[in-house]
Amino acid sequence: MSDTVYRQLRDAILTDALAAGAALPGERALAEQFGVARHGLREAIRRLQQARLVEVSHGGATRVLDWRTNAGLELLSDVAASSELPGGTILRSALEMRMAIGVDAARLASRRITAPAAAEIEAFVAGSSGSAPDLPERYQQFWRLIVVASENLAYQLAYNSLVRLMNQNLEFSWELSAPEITDLGTQQALAAAIARGDADAAGDAARKLTSVMLDRVEQNPS
Repeated sequence: MSDTVYRQLRDAILTDALAAGAALPGERALAEQFGVARHGLREAIRRLQQARLVEVSHGGATRVLDWRTNAGLELLSDVAASSELPGGTILRSALEMRMAIGVDAARLASRRITAPAAAEIEAFVAGSSGSAPDLPERYQQFWRLIVVASENLAYQLAYNSLVRLMNQNLEFSWELSAPEITDLGTQQALAAAIARGDADAAGDAARKLTSVMLDRVEQNPS
């Protein structure tokens, strides 16, 4: 029941049905409204607080926060799950961030790569097949190796959030990203550029790969 309460209050906040600055009704009123016990309601409020959607004042009101200026990237999947929000805008935003992170992570990896990590990335691509049934998952792992090699912790955490978002609809993601995922030639070029420490070539290859999905979304925003 706390999941149901959380989702309903979350969606009301994300769609501005509950405006920033508004005070939520008292605990008793909310428990009656949703037909839940108070401990279930408190759990839902705690999750909203952790997501920076509300601020709880001890002895005072629980007020709605402006999620656009208070929440973190971990909310991205929740934003996408709110059906009243424009899905095309969310996906485009995620893909733009993915491209920015991918290009810079590739450049950083080429500067910071160790010999064992370079060998692992090149071997991973060499072991891929354009028709492998697990290719989407392998492609995510390929990029994970690059992001880890960049030694940028913020990029690693952001990549985790982006993967969770894309995995919410794997069938759609696979269809949209198939040309990128099956472009083993560019993946091999990216791996080789990182291994030899060529930041410009690594950035160009990463941009070529990560721009595919974004271009397709922008050409067909619906």
